[in-house]
Amino acid sequence: MNSYWKNYIQSPAFDIEALQEALRKEKAERHLSEFIKQAWRVIEPGTKYVENWHIDLISEYLQAVDNSEILRLIINIPPRHMKSIQTTVCFPAWSWIKKPEKRFIKVSYSDNLSRKHNVLCRDIIKSPWYQSNWGDRFKIKDDVDRQNEFKNNYHGMMYSTSTGGSLTGEGGDIIIVDDPQNPLMANSATEREASIAFFKNTLQTRLNDPEKGAIIIIMQRLHENDLTGYVLSEQLGYHHLCLPAEAEERTVIHFPISGKQIIREEGDLLNPERFSKKALADLKKAMGSVQYAGQFQQTPAPAEGIIFKREWLGSFFTQAPHQTMLIQTWDMPFTKSDGSAKCAGLIMGRSGADIYIHDLVNDKMEFTESVAAVRTLTGKWPKARAKVIENKANGPAIVSHLKKSIPGMVEFNPKGSKEERAMSVTPYFEAGNIHFPDPATHPWVHDLINDLLIFPKGTYKDTVDALVQGILYLMDKPSMTGPPKSSGLTKSSYWKK
Repeated sequence: MNSYWKNYIQSPAFDIEALQEALRKEKAERHLSEFIKQAWRVIEPGTKYVENWHIDLISEYLQAVDNSEILRLIINIPPRHMKSIQTTVCFPAWSWIKKPEKRFIKVSYSDNLSRKHNVLCRDIIKSPWYQSNWGDRFKIKDDVDRQNEFKNNYHGMMYSTSTGGSLTGEGGDIIIVDDPQNPLMANSATEREASIAFFKNTLQTRLNDPEKGAIIIIMQRLHENDLTGYVLSEQLGYHHLCLPAEAEERTVIHFPISGKQIIREEGDLLNPERFSKKALADLKKAMGSVQYAGQFQQTPAPAEGIIFKREWLGSFFTQAPHQTMLIQTWDMPFTKSDGSAKCAGLIMGRSGADIYIHDLVNDKMEFTESVAAVRTLTGKWPKARAKVIENKANGPAIVSHLKKSIPGMVEFNPKGSKEERAMSVTPYFEAGNIHFPDPATHPWVHDLINDLLIFPKGTYKDTVDALVQGILYLMDKPSMTGPPKSSGLTKSSYWKK
């Protein structure tokens, strides 16, 4: 125990409540995450504060910025995970406790939004809680106390503006870029280019000391060519903290100050108390797979597709021609769990140079459920004689289990990576040889096409794996049937929607 606390405890004025209050003050002063927790009642009265490890993690990264240990930082995180309250509202107010001379510039896509964050920051500083603890450290100047700008008597500054807004004569020690583009304008090339141009030509020049000043970009991903995409592609030396809502693989996360580690297993949720599996599934259904992949998984796919291009996926049939070969094709998982892959099975057929997709099964399944799914699809499509199953995960066990009761159980040994196999079949898509049933009568086609567009960045790759496997198998077999009749095909207006 240091001499300060020893003398304090032994003084006549000592009481337990005062000691507890002093400890809370010291803890908030040392740790940004604790400061946020205590400040919550000031900015969100009546709302429950939900603690989570990601708040502690981001707080340590921000503290490293405050200590000049990190000077360039990108944080990608889903919406509604406290990113603005933590980074744009609380962090600058906390920094002024020990460094009131710091000058902050805060930028968001909307001037109203940026002002709102600045006002909340000022509300914390002016609150009785903050003033009773640190009111003796500095004073806000009466003559510079506006929504978009306020200063203190140490020449510290909090200045807010919008993307493309005025920064004439202003410079900062820490620049915070918080959502530089409106999510509603995610697909606007004009908006993306404007936010990047403002960052390149204006913001980067506004650091008071280019070598010691810091820039923080915190945002949800909106497009592969958004500001994060630009900064990463240019290799500008930014630390990149990426926090998807659902972990897509096992990830070890290191805390930059405490040295603590968090291990996220595949499928682990970022903040399950705020966003459960069901809540995320509902959001994905409402938003669509492509938007969800960007904003919640931080893996934006280009609107035109990555490997499979949107323009290749618009051939739909209402009545397919005769097919000489009809198959089942399956990608089987190991287990049914939160982090497991899905079980995907398709019915596909070939007629001449063309392949037709007829049916899809796609869900998380245990071994027995996977077996039952093969039996069900066999009964539904008896002419699909080959049941092609990837020789991985539960595939061999399912083939062994069913081969004596169901004919045509075929193990498929894939060669190369998932991406390499997908690339190998793109000529068939580009040539218009792959046909889907009408989405109006087969709603699952929408999800399958979304899976193709975001592959390989999507959370689940099972449908694409099974589809590619089926194409490779069918195209390796001879077919004597002539080309399909044009009357059965429609070049849909699907992509015009």
